[in-house]
Amino acid sequence: MTDNRHKTARALGWAGLLPFAGLALAGYVDAPASLQLLLIGYALAILAFLNGSLWAVVLERPSDRSAALIASNLLLLAALPALLMPLSAAAGWLALLFALHLVAEWRWVLTGHPGWYRRLRLMLSSVAIALLVVGAMAGAANG
Repeated sequence: MTDNRHKTARALGWAGLLPFAGLALAGYVDAPASLQLLLIGYALAILAFLNGSLWAVVLERPSDRSAALIASNLLLLAALPALLMPLSAAAGWLALLFALHLVAEWRWVLTGHPGWYRRLRLMLSSVAIALLVVGAMAGAANG
């Protein structure tokens, strides 16, 4: 039986994708620059939050190498310029970084987690990446 933590994690995860859908829509409707920046900032904040999982694995499993720590910092530093890019470039760049994070997370973190969580992370990351790609294409088309 699924406990409340599973339900809460799923609900928060799927609700957290709503701003990504807003980002994709912002490219189609030529949203104000301030809204575009807010949505890019949200995506960047989520990437930073997810990078915490890479730190957690090193803290929980001292035998793991420091590569996860370095990867998490590099991903975040690489994401920061997205705040200065137009929507199409920022969304495309963040899609790539979310994909790289998913690879890192799968390699260092998710193998030790229950199946329901691995599936949830894969689905959430895949949808976020897809929405970022849609935002990049929409922004480029309206560019």
